[in-house]
Amino acid sequence: MKTAGIIGGLGPASTIDYYRELIDGYRRRHGDDRYPEMLLCSVDMHAVVALIEQRRHRELADMLIATANRLAAAGADFAAIASNSPHVVWNLIDGKARIPFVSIVEAVCGHIAERGYRRPLVFATAFTMRGGLYADALARHGIESVTPEGDDIRTLGDIIYPNLENGIVVEADKARMTAIAERYIASRGCDSLLLGCTEIPLMIHPGDVSVPVVDSTRIHIEAIGREIEL
Repeated sequence: MKTAGIIGGLGPASTIDYYRELIDGYRRRHGDDRYPEMLLCSVDMHAVVALIEQRRHRELADMLIATANRLAAAGADFAAIASNSPHVVWNLIDGKARIPFVSIVEAVCGHIAERGYRRPLVFATAFTMRGGLYADALARHGIESVTPEGDDIRTLGDIIYPNLENGIVVEADKARMTAIAERYIASRGCDSLLLGCTEIPLMIHPGDVSVPVVDSTRIHIEAIGREIEL
């Protein structure tokens, strides 16, 4: 069994989900009370967000590589970033640390391709949506995604920051988010909703919208769980 190294704190609420669900998933698979071995390094979310917003990609990559190397020094066999947005520097970190990374973006794209979804609607942070992180990755799989536009991006961003990032779910915000989703589902023919931010699953669940929900957090956790047991 491998030891996972989780780069967390991006934000703290979803990091808790990673820890809890990695343990729960391991127990379900094995039917006993054992725990998988994990190491967690919690980084400063605000520092990371600032680097992303200022497009200081080299500095962000160096931070993530250094964090992965700290986890490696502590005994981790691989690293996983418990967040979507930092994967904007994937090409700068993949293969650069002492241990490999398990990518949330690649895990999600593989999941969508396996299920035959052809037109997912992408909900994420404003930066992730405007930067085309998932649009570009899905296009490499031959999948055309739909990204909200204009005021809808700003509305979704305002829902995520600061409340959802701090684990606060406001019912009025959920109603606004589902209304935006249904509008794009109807007008753009979307066949799934990709929750491309690890905090959105705190608010949106399967059955909340009229198409299947693709939960990036759970998909990434499952990929990490598989890697632990390789």
